[in-house]
Amino acid sequence: MLPGIGFLVACSSVSGSVQHGDCLKKNGDSFDKVSCSDSAAAYVVLDRAGSGHPHGDCIDVAGTEYDYSDDDGYVCVGDKGADPAHAVNVAQIGDCLTGSDGSSVQKVNCTDATARYRVLARDTESMIGLNMACKDVRGTERTYSFELKVTKGIGAGLGRGVTFCLAAKDADTSRTVDNAEVGSCLQETGANQVRVVDCTSPDAKYKVLRSVGLSTLCDNVSGVIATYSYQSPGEILGTYLCLGAPQ
Repeated sequence: MLPGIGFLVACSSVSGSVQHGDCLKKNGDSFDKVSCSDSAAAYVVLDRAGSGHPHGDCIDVAGTEYDYSDDDGYVCVGDKGADPAHAVNVAQIGDCLTGSDGSSVQKVNCTDATARYRVLARDTESMIGLNMACKDVRGTERTYSFELKVTKGIGAGLGRGVTFCLAAKDADTSRTVDNAEVGSCLQETGANQVRVVDCTSPDAKYKVLRSVGLSTLCDNVSGVIATYSYQSPGEILGTYLCLGAPQ
């Protein structure tokens, strides 16, 4: 479900300092500055990052696909002609994405017909691949990790980038089962699907009597009539709810 994420690229520096708008061609594990009319000019410098620049890190520059360092700091490189307005790497809480997997995911307006998921949280600190960034973000349905493309060298494989915690665009994340606590009531909404409801609601079918790590621990809980299990993204072990009647 989750693609990988980005790393600081260790490319050899191009000849001369490059600036915003300069065009580049990829040359093995490095980039060369070329005329923007050159047929090989597939990349463009989006910005500089680091000390003395507005952005401390290229991951915060919309559209960055690669980054590398030279004597003047970091160079943020993107695909020439790409629209940074749809760059997924700078999506923030409340923004919407077109999907949750693959390399073509874009940030779009939440009213757009292609919007599928809403960002609940973003994390740039966790090592991508461990998938732990969203385990405590309630309502997370799935995660998406953005990966900066890397070349060989120092920094490759370090798992640096952005993980997004996502829910369906119009989901009520306050009612998802990971919000359930002892005393909460649940409505059955489908096959193996529940949501939290008021215990006075006619839709309430179960009350949470206990939350445990093993289903067998529900066996000796008084009043248990069913169990329900779920596993949030990033959790190693699932959660089991010991359920009784709502009244």
